[in-house]
Amino acid sequence: MPAATEAAAPVTRKWQYKARKPGGEACRGVVEGFTHADAVRELRRQGLAILEVELGDAAAAVGEQVDSAIRRARLSKAFRPDDTVAFCAQMAVMLRTGVPLKEALETFAEQARPAVGEVVRLIRDDVCEGEDFSSALARWPRIFPALMVSLMRAAEASGMLDEMMARVAKDLAKQRKTARQVKGAMTYPAIMLAVAVLAVTVIMTTVLPRFAPLFAMQGDRLPLPTKLLVALSDGIRHGWMIWVPALGASIAGAWWWARSDAGRRVLDHGKMAWPVIGPMFRHLYVSRFCSTMATLLAAGVPLMDVVKILRDVTGNVHYARLWSLLEERVSHGQELSPTFREFAFVPRNVSAIIAAGEKSGRLPEVLESAGQVAEEDLEVALKSATSMVEPILIVGMGVIVGGIASAMLLPIFNMSKMMHGG
Repeated sequence: MPAATEAAAPVTRKWQYKARKPGGEACRGVVEGFTHADAVRELRRQGLAILEVELGDAAAAVGEQVDSAIRRARLSKAFRPDDTVAFCAQMAVMLRTGVPLKEALETFAEQARPAVGEVVRLIRDDVCEGEDFSSALARWPRIFPALMVSLMRAAEASGMLDEMMARVAKDLAKQRKTARQVKGAMTYPAIMLAVAVLAVTVIMTTVLPRFAPLFAMQGDRLPLPTKLLVALSDGIRHGWMIWVPALGASIAGAWWWARSDAGRRVLDHGKMAWPVIGPMFRHLYVSRFCSTMATLLAAGVPLMDVVKILRDVTGNVHYARLWSLLEERVSHGQELSPTFREFAFVPRNVSAIIAAGEKSGRLPEVLESAGQVAEEDLEVALKSATSMVEPILIVGMGVIVGGIASAMLLPIFNMSKMMHGG
């Protein structure tokens, strides 16, 4: 008789799980075990509260994570900032009227655009699995800023989710309005400049060559401005194999430099120091950090977390130095106002307001007032910048186009004088 085959050794399997850590934070991962019960015992031994355990393998888990990351990136791009404002505003209304959070999420998802609805349903699924609302929002950092996540976390602790949602909607709408105003002030000069470049290009490549036979008749008697104009036109039309790659290389080099540390320092300094746009950006930064700081502190967010969030709010390397120094000093129990006084780009009145707020214990209120004043100053700076840039560009375009036209007409005037004299 053939020898009895030995009993097959048990095979270790991979189990995918969803659970909550002792601190309440949701987590996912893969655990090894011979059976489902073994996987459950191992997770309990690690102190996790099990939400779901299912059979899988490491490769499948990695593939699922990659697919999930791609899907989240696609949905994040489709979720516009205005959608975030609408989400906060409508959620605030539904929560204030007593609609449960899960039902409110589902209601918003049903009436939203497909991509927006898909994101909100994923948030609802995470909430249904026992995850905190703030943690579910934190999974979408491109959609929901750190400011909103921190406020939601504070609202969950205080039970004021509807009130905090309304505040976030108001703050985000205000930021969107300010951003549109700044972009609008910068868009008009950009359009004017593009039109000027296009007009000059058309004149140099299409109109000027038609006058070439007339210019050739005058030979050396051609005026100097006209000679220079003709030489520039020939260079543009016949030397494109040189200047097009050179222009592309210059643009690529400028782009690379602007993204480097040195370039960012220069550009960020210029935003606050250059004429016309300097006052606009200075008021913008002050408005953003004062309003954000006031909102977070009023909601009970710890000061260290507030300072970390402010890094993303200002988005300027020079302000980043301020927040780094402030974070270090706050961790040692020092006051805020002395640090603000050390940086020249922070207005002295703002430093004084912060000092007064610290002494009186009313820092959120005084910061809110400072933010409102900065917003009013920003509107004035935007109007001033627009009113100054418009005539400057018009005069500049007139000088350039008028100079080209004059250089083209000078030979005609010379010929007319010669014919009249003859």
